[in-house]
Amino acid sequence: MRIKFFIRTSSKTNGKESTIRVRLNDGISTTLYAITQLTIPVKFWNNKAKANREKVRDMTEFLDRDWYKNKLDELEKHIRTEFQELKRDATSEWLNNTVDMFFKPEKYKPEPETLFGFIENYIKKSITRTNINTGKYISESTIKKYKTCYNLLKEFAGDGVLNFEDIDMQFYQEFTSFLAKGKNHAKNTIGKQIAVLKAFMNQAKESGLHDNTQYTRKKFKIVTEDTESVYLNEKELNCLHELDLSENKRLERVRDLFLIGAWTGCRFGDFTTITPDKIKNNTIHIEQEKTGHLVKIPLHPVVVEVLNKYDGKLPKPLTNQKFNEYIKEVCELADELKTPEKISQTKGGKRVTKTLPKYMLISSHTARRSFATNLYLSKFPTIGIMKMTGHKSEKTFLKYIKVSEDEHAAMLAEHWEKWERS
Repeated sequence: MRIKFFIRTSSKTNGKESTIRVRLNDGISTTLYAITQLTIPVKFWNNKAKANREKVRDMTEFLDRDWYKNKLDELEKHIRTEFQELKRDATSEWLNNTVDMFFKPEKYKPEPETLFGFIENYIKKSITRTNINTGKYISESTIKKYKTCYNLLKEFAGDGVLNFEDIDMQFYQEFTSFLAKGKNHAKNTIGKQIAVLKAFMNQAKESGLHDNTQYTRKKFKIVTEDTESVYLNEKELNCLHELDLSENKRLERVRDLFLIGAWTGCRFGDFTTITPDKIKNNTIHIEQEKTGHLVKIPLHPVVVEVLNKYDGKLPKPLTNQKFNEYIKEVCELADELKTPEKISQTKGGKRVTKTLPKYMLISSHTARRSFATNLYLSKFPTIGIMKMTGHKSEKTFLKYIKVSEDEHAAMLAEHWEKWERS
């Protein structure tokens, strides 16, 4: 990039003073021009000078020559800095604004950033931001979480704007009450919004935008409760496998994808992207979208059957929302999945218990949970299951699987029998 300062003379200048101008060449093809707010007596300017520091003719009688030299050097440095930060092609409007910013910095001084302004900008940048742990771009599902939290905060604030200092214990009480009573959110859903908000606040604090520590207090907590999710045992999975869905290709494709998830333990975003190149020596090699971890899962006979059915190329995946809607239609066709299930959760600030047929509780994530739970009940080593599911800690894994008190009792009884026989 080359920058040159010059002046133009005309009858209007009358040979006395002229405005100093800027010419910028990006070194490729673009040449831009801008006008500064500096004027100089024409007789003290040399347009033919080659070096930047020689632009103002060194004449002993021009007492302001050093001031002009320093000012132009500062302006050039300012333009170069702004050009380096520019993420798109430079324009003449940009150059004029950059020069104007140098002479009138107060005009371009940004307003103190609000929490809302930070979040909005953070979400925009997330589209091209990468996860420092995985090196991958931020996933669409994560960005969706950001947007959901932001929209809830805006709805909570009404016509107002939240600033960083507003995030205190009073805010916490009012916001969680708004989510529970106003939005009828479940306890875990509220906890997720608080977790995202804390992430926003931490990032802003690291950027030096606030020194608020109220949100780090122990009482400003991420509320959670154990969920009563269901899983499908091997008998129930076989019932789904044996359903004749040849007359309904939509449901057949969803059923087949669900079985892939149930016999691989992959998340929805992973098991819907399995392709022939990810299978080596009868083992699926897949890098988890969420964590970036490489996991290897041997092919179960059902997985082999489904892959062969589609010549190794799985059906085009649906959105997770549509998948969850259609898999309930599939499961409703299996009599084994119409048994009543009691589920309890804290919603709207109250503990609610309701009874639903099992098929209504099944989602894409049920497949992964079924994989882990069935292997655990088969006495497969926990650490081995975790290697395939990608769980980092046994504590987290044991919370994840769904084993009832009856199943735990049966496992212990079997253990005692083996002990007695030995």
